[in-house]
Amino acid sequence: MRKHININMLKSTPLLKKTTLAIVRRINPLTKKAVVIVFCLTFSISVLATSNKAYACGICVGLVAAMDNPSLWGKTEDVLDEHINDEFMELEDYILRMIWMENVLPALMLATEQLSAVAIQQVMAIGMFMDAEIQMNSQRLLQEIQAQTHKDFRPSEGLCEFGTLSKSLANADINGDTYAVIFSERSQDRQLGKGDSAGTYGHDLDLHSRILHFIGLFCNHKDRGSALETICDVSISWSSGSFDEAARLRMNKDIDYYSLVDKPWSLRIDFSNQKLIDLSAIPPIHDEDEEHILALAANLFGHITFARPPARLLANRPNEKSLTTVQKLYLDMRAVVAKRSVAENSLFSIATMKSQAPRPPDLYLGGGGKTDPRARDYMVNVLMELGVANSDVLQMLGENISYFAQMEILTKKLYQNPDFYTNLYDTPANVERKTVALQAIKLMQKFDMLKSHLRGEANVSILLEMAVEQLQREVEDQIQALAK
Repeated sequence: MRKHININMLKSTPLLKKTTLAIVRRINPLTKKAVVIVFCLTFSISVLATSNKAYACGICVGLVAAMDNPSLWGKTEDVLDEHINDEFMELEDYILRMIWMENVLPALMLATEQLSAVAIQQVMAIGMFMDAEIQMNSQRLLQEIQAQTHKDFRPSEGLCEFGTLSKSLANADINGDTYAVIFSERSQDRQLGKGDSAGTYGHDLDLHSRILHFIGLFCNHKDRGSALETICDVSISWSSGSFDEAARLRMNKDIDYYSLVDKPWSLRIDFSNQKLIDLSAIPPIHDEDEEHILALAANLFGHITFARPPARLLANRPNEKSLTTVQKLYLDMRAVVAKRSVAENSLFSIATMKSQAPRPPDLYLGGGGKTDPRARDYMVNVLMELGVANSDVLQMLGENISYFAQMEILTKKLYQNPDFYTNLYDTPANVERKTVALQAIKLMQKFDMLKSHLRGEANVSILLEMAVEQLQREVEDQIQALAK
C-alpha cells in the first residue's frame, strides 16, 4: 500500500501518466538512460522508506544492469511502460473504489440526505409561515366583509320613517279617486234629474230642498245685519244650548271654499260606510264634509237646474228626418252638463285628495279601534316633535289620515325637524337609501302635479271651446245658407 502511495506521489492523474510516457518515448537513448537512472534512484529512495525493501531493490538492480546492455534497453523500456501503466491502473482503481465509492460517495450521500432533510424542514417552516399569513389575511378579509355587511345592511331609524309614514298611502290615493267619481256622478244625477236625487222633479223642488238644507245647517243668524234670524232654525239659535262649537263651524260651509277645502288637511268624507246601513247598533258616523262638498258644488255648478222635458217629447218620430226643437235643447243641456263636469272635476279631485282613508272594520263591528294604526300614529309623533299641540294634531290629521295629509308630511313637515339632518350622519348605504326614498316621494309629487296640469289643460280647452262657440255657429249658418 505504501508503494502505491509513493507512485501516486509521482503521477496522480491519467493525464500526467500519458504526458510522462510521451516524454520518455521522444527523448534520445542517452537521455532515456539518464531518466531511467534518475527514476531508479528516486524510486529506490522512496521505496527504502517502506517496509518492502527486497521487492524495490530487485527491480532497481534489474534496471541498472540493463542500462549497460543496449540490446536490453527496448525491453527495459517496455517493462517500465507496463509497470507505470499498472501503477496508474491500481491508482485509478484505488481512487474510484477506495476513496470515491467507499468514503467520499457515502459521505456525500449522507451529507445530501442531511441537507435535504434540513432544507425540507426549513421549507416546511416557510410554508407554515405562508399558510399562517394566508389564513390571517383570509380571516381579516372575512371580518372586514362581515363588518361592512353589518354596516351596510342595518337600516337606521331615520330610514324607517319613510316606510312607516308611507303606509296606506296608495290606499288613500285610490280611495280619493273613487270618491271623486261618486261626487261627479251625484252632480250629474242632480242636473239630469235622475231618480232618487234632489233634482228629480225639476229645479223648484231642488231649490226648496237646498233652502231647507241651508236653514238647518249653514244659516248664520248674524249675516246681513242679523236679518237672517227670522229664517234660520230656531233650535240652533245663538241663545240656545244646542248651538255648540260644531254648529258654529258648519256655518257658511256651503260657500266658504277656504275653510272647507283649502285649509284643512283631512275632510270627513267616507262613502264606504253605506255598506253597513243594515247592521244594528251602528255607531254615529260624522261625515259632515260630504254634505258640505255637495252643497258647495250645488252653489258653484248648476245653481238652477234645467227644466225636465216630458219623456214623450224626447221620443223619436219615424216620419221626422231631423231632430225636434226639444231634442236639440236637450242635447244642448247635456253639452252644458258635460262642460260643467270638467270644471267640477278640479273641485272634487282636490276635495277627495283630503278625504280620510277608510276606517278600520272593527270601528263598526264592535272593536275598540277608532283610527288607522298604519300611518296616523307615526305622523302624530312627527307633528308633536315639531311642537304642535295634541289638540291641533287631531284637528289637522282627523281621525283617519288622508292622502293629502300624508304627502304634506312626507314632502314638507318631515324636513322641518333638525333631527332629519343630524340623522344624515349615517352610513353611506343608509344615506343612499334615503336618497332613493326622497326620489320616490319626489316622483309621487310630480305625478300629482301632472294630474293638476292635466285638469288645468282640460279647463282651458273648455273655456276655449266656449269662446269660439258663437263663431262656430256663425260659420255653420253660413255653410247651411250656401247649401240651400
